[in-house]
Amino acid sequence: YLTVNVINNDYDPDGDYIRVLGGQEIYSFTDSTITYLFDPDNYGAFTGHQTYEYVIEDEYGNTNNTSSVAEVYVELSNPGTEYLDINNINARFNSFGGHFYEYNYYGDNTCVYEYPKGSGKHTIFSNNLWIGGWDSYDQLRLGAERYRQVGTDFWTGPLSVDGNAFIDTAISYQWFKVWKLNKDEIIYHKFHWTEPGYTPIPNIAGWPAHGDQSLNQAEYLAPFVDADEDGVYDPLSGDYPLIRGDQALFFIFNDQREHTETEGLPIGLEIHGMAYAFSEPGKPELDNTTFLSYKIFNRSQNTLTDTYVGFFTDIDLGYAYDDFVGCDVSRGAAIGYNGDEIDGNGEPEAYGENPPAQGVIILGGPYIDADEEDNPDGECNESINGVGFGDGIIDNERYGMNHFIYFNNVGYPAMTDPYFYYEYYNYLKGVWKDSTVMEYGANGHVSGGAYGPACNFMFPGLSDPCYWGTGGTEPFGPVDWTEETAGNIPYDRRGLISMGPFTFEAGGFHKVDIAFTTARGDSTNSSMDLLLSYIDSVRTYYHENPDYFGYTWLGSGENMIMAKKELFIYPNPVTSILYIKSENNNGKTRYMIYNVYGRLVASGHLSDKNNNSIDVTGLKQGVYVLKVVNDNNIQTKKFLKK
Repeated sequence: YLTVNVINNDYDPDGDYIRVLGGQEIYSFTDSTITYLFDPDNYGAFTGHQTYEYVIEDEYGNTNNTSSVAEVYVELSNPGTEYLDINNINARFNSFGGHFYEYNYYGDNTCVYEYPKGSGKHTIFSNNLWIGGWDSYDQLRLGAERYRQVGTDFWTGPLSVDGNAFIDTAISYQWFKVWKLNKDEIIYHKFHWTEPGYTPIPNIAGWPAHGDQSLNQAEYLAPFVDADEDGVYDPLSGDYPLIRGDQALFFIFNDQREHTETEGLPIGLEIHGMAYAFSEPGKPELDNTTFLSYKIFNRSQNTLTDTYVGFFTDIDLGYAYDDFVGCDVSRGAAIGYNGDEIDGNGEPEAYGENPPAQGVIILGGPYIDADEEDNPDGECNESINGVGFGDGIIDNERYGMNHFIYFNNVGYPAMTDPYFYYEYYNYLKGVWKDSTVMEYGANGHVSGGAYGPACNFMFPGLSDPCYWGTGGTEPFGPVDWTEETAGNIPYDRRGLISMGPFTFEAGGFHKVDIAFTTARGDSTNSSMDLLLSYIDSVRTYYHENPDYFGYTWLGSGENMIMAKKELFIYPNPVTSILYIKSENNNGKTRYMIYNVYGRLVASGHLSDKNNNSIDVTGLKQGVYVLKVVNDNNIQTKKFLKK
């Protein structure tokens, strides 16, 4: 709320008493003051100035069309939005999960995915998370947003971990913030924290490492290096934030509010986001890439089946109305490129000759449901673009892109923007709004000349040589299916990459890593060829160490802190089988279960795989403590046996 005494700036030349009559976007007013409400729902990603007209009258009710009208000028500084700008990209990230877009209800909306940085030209308009699945009551639960034009499904802050997934507006507003840190700032802190009078910068001092225990939030939230190994984040004891890349942004949002965008039922998800980038001028594939990592926690008591997670991206390459889209199946990427050799018609935002191409890459998606096997690599299945296949580790396989579909804001109704949760879910499954399957060829819909068979990837070109996307069946027409071969006219494009299905257990978590890569070719290499080479390099870097890609530790042995935030158990409460997910098991990990009296009631060893299970059927109903010991690292979790 902002209250301004406007009468302090106004007077009547006749000396008459004056008062406020009304004005634009006023929340409330008195004779002399106006109060404005800057609701984050309406100003969630806006930074800049706004002006609002108001009108005064004299004591006789007289106004003048010119001298009775003035403006209040308001400059807004927004903690809920920040910019990743350390390399050749300048990208806006918002604390509630919708990125690059301004979402300003009252002003002129702009996008910020600026390439190259400082040019005033942009390649992406917006990017949003979609996720949905079915609960045990056969209810579809789904959260998704596009532009917040009709409502919102997500808001900021962590949820309670007691199964109630609680948060209220007051708590949510406290988390309306993005924490931004550079690697150099952390290095400086590491080597100066012992100096007398040293004060950490605010984003190190206020790093959200821990949840509020009085609100039943998770003990550990934002990752950190625990230099003194006491389990508590204290920068004045040498602890420091653990970020990825050379610059990182951290934020937390959730879906536990009324879903006015999709009208879907909330799931109870808490999402930890870290956007990051590398400053690598000698490696253009990194210098032109922005990374985004999500850890998605199910804080509810609902286990979801047939769950899909996706990323909606509106690609605008400079001038927005001459674009094409497609996908590369083997690279797990959606791609936007200009439909003409010259972008736009001289508009300020247009790239003109030799426009860039933009990729959105799924580096590692959610975990594929466990099957007690190390699934082999190199087959005509999810191993084409997934991660964790054939690496000797059981059940760590994760999806890559396994659906891509595009749709438009105008056109055939079954292929336009979704409005209701079941339409969003259809798109997540790669199905049209009218529930017809996507067919190979033409515009992908049977009514538009598609020749089949049913498929999972739209406009894949020749990137699916084993026909994984058509279930192994060769297309019933030309294989090289692109917007060009379909005879499409370039226009404004948006599309959805999705992954699934998978089971999302109550109390469990999944993670998704994606990258946004931009390339602009020259007389030697086309933008598309250069983009594909960049994508290959980025995927190679990621696959070297998918679980810890991009993390920078500044001292030997300090990475063990990750274990304190990477132990998860589900379901909780549990009836029979308690599942344990940890990324630090090495074959020497032991577990112990204690009852409320501190008596050891069960113990054993965990294997060297990420996922383990313990049969607790024989335990009596009640509260227990699970202790997991790995080398010198001890982790504990409480659980309820029903």
